[in-house]
Amino acid sequence: MYVIGTAGHVDHGKSTLVEALTGIDPDRLAEEKAREMTIDLGFAWLTLGDEGHQEEVGVIDVPGHRDFIENMLAGVGGIDLALLVIAADEGVMPQTREHLAILDLLEVRDGLVALTKADLAADDPDWVEMVMLDVQEVLAGTALAEAPILPVSAKTGQGITALKTAVYQHLLSLPPRPDNGRARLPIDRIFTLSGFGTVVTGTLVDGRFQVGDAVEIQPGGRKGRIRGLQTHKMKLNAAQPGSRVAINLTGLEREALKRGDVVAAPGVLRATVLLDATYRHLPDADAPLRHNMEVKLFVGASEVVARARVLGAEQIEPGQTGWLQLACTEPIAVLRGDRFILRRPSPGATLGGGRVLDPQPGRRHRRFRPDTVARLQTLAQGTPEELLLQALQRIEPANENQLLAAAGLAEGTPALSVDEVAVATLHTLLETGQILRLDTQLLSHVTYQRLADTLTGLLADYHRQYPLRLGLPREEARSRLKLKTAVFNPFLSHAAAAGQVAEEGALLRQPDHTIRFTPAQRAAIDRLLAQMAQAGINSPSVKECQTAVGEDVYFALVDLGQLRPISHDVVYTARQHETIIGQLRAFLAAHGRINAAQVRDEFQTSRKYAIALLEHLDEQKITRRVGDERVLL
Repeated sequence: MYVIGTAGHVDHGKSTLVEALTGIDPDRLAEEKAREMTIDLGFAWLTLGDEGHQEEVGVIDVPGHRDFIENMLAGVGGIDLALLVIAADEGVMPQTREHLAILDLLEVRDGLVALTKADLAADDPDWVEMVMLDVQEVLAGTALAEAPILPVSAKTGQGITALKTAVYQHLLSLPPRPDNGRARLPIDRIFTLSGFGTVVTGTLVDGRFQVGDAVEIQPGGRKGRIRGLQTHKMKLNAAQPGSRVAINLTGLEREALKRGDVVAAPGVLRATVLLDATYRHLPDADAPLRHNMEVKLFVGASEVVARARVLGAEQIEPGQTGWLQLACTEPIAVLRGDRFILRRPSPGATLGGGRVLDPQPGRRHRRFRPDTVARLQTLAQGTPEELLLQALQRIEPANENQLLAAAGLAEGTPALSVDEVAVATLHTLLETGQILRLDTQLLSHVTYQRLADTLTGLLADYHRQYPLRLGLPREEARSRLKLKTAVFNPFLSHAAAAGQVAEEGALLRQPDHTIRFTPAQRAAIDRLLAQMAQAGINSPSVKECQTAVGEDVYFALVDLGQLRPISHDVVYTARQHETIIGQLRAFLAAHGRINAAQVRDEFQTSRKYAIALLEHLDEQKITRRVGDERVLL
């Protein structure tokens, strides 16, 4: 699941392009349709790929007019790929540059440029070439420096297929959104539906939600529960990180929520009014960022007024980086690593942006203390938790001794040894679930979830291919996951405890998978079971049973335990097997040993069945062979 977002100057055809790509008009407000201009965020979706592999892609369409730039900022924080829209007949315009600067500051993972309205410039190829050169110059040095430029026309359809292909290829080249187990969704839209109540939408930026999960809204800590989940109007039991999600909440009234609030798993977030950050001031800013300057802070889908306290310097000049402590006028909910944008309130202009280093500094810093700046520099390099996770992800799975040896975490904590810091950090990560202990092995939550998702996909594919098989052989799953037994077994136990997989002896299945027979198959099964009951110990052969019900049904009955094959040619019903083995145990208890002739005489059967039963007793560790006889173990 991926999310792409548009960006670009007003009237360059963003919404029209989205409709050409998806068939959905993202402008939903009556005022937008009347003014023919996007005012607030719009949403659409499409499916890309072919029959072999398809991806659901959410699309966020943003307003391009400078008066609505703050609405634009609420939508672009969680996108995987930016679609920068530039009209071929106009070229780069002021909001093109500002939107590009925002995408660069947010470090959007990838991007493409759609040169729209190509039909209007088709008669002047020199002009189009000049526009493309200008675009390349503007992109240089930004996160979109390598972005391809694709001429398109929503009116004629020119280039639309090529643009879809390019979007698909770029999305597939991106690594999947990490699942660190910290489920949170910044709210960008709130509404109510009759019979359902409060619904919020947003991009799930980390972790996953399931129907029935308890959640809390931050800031504020209001409690609720997930009644339902949807992506692109399709109901879900669970939502994956990186997807556009609509959440039906119970226990929360619409009036208690606002855009920018965050739906989170309990305990993931705490509200704050102070946060420490690293910051980059835009090169074309018309003035430096001065200490205590009032700014608008945009992070996730939220917008708050704050004071920018410049640390370690008098001010931050255009094009320079520095350290900030942002003092907000109202609580905000963020995590370390979140990207943010600062804008000047009046006259409105984007100033710069950066990354949250510490969302809970606890107190205001003295501006020029060397230890304050040193701490921020250390945080910019990575917290002990991040460094330990990175060390584990390089070598995992690993035991504790291997991880501690690879960590090297004593820097900045001279009172503690490397091992003491690493052990304390590991304890924290285990408590928060970012590292899992699987018997003697350690695994990051990200890798565990990737393996669990892979296993879930394997089981889903197996059930589609073999609907009458109970499950995938355990050893085949281990081989496909490329895990050693020492890791696979505890991993499987953890996944089973979490309800992600069900174990059936040597088989694995999805928890909700059951074998369902058609009426015709059920009738054939009943006839076979009646025939076997009448035949007794001289049961029909395996081949005859398979012919009677079909191979798929036969193996389903074996998986379900209703048939018990004891050799390649002899099979009994579960009840027959229990009865026969009971009789053999009783004979052995009375006589201590048994041979083929005695089995044949005891059961009035042939040597074929007698030998098969004796070998089965050996396999079940009930007896051991001594010459031509079996002795009770």
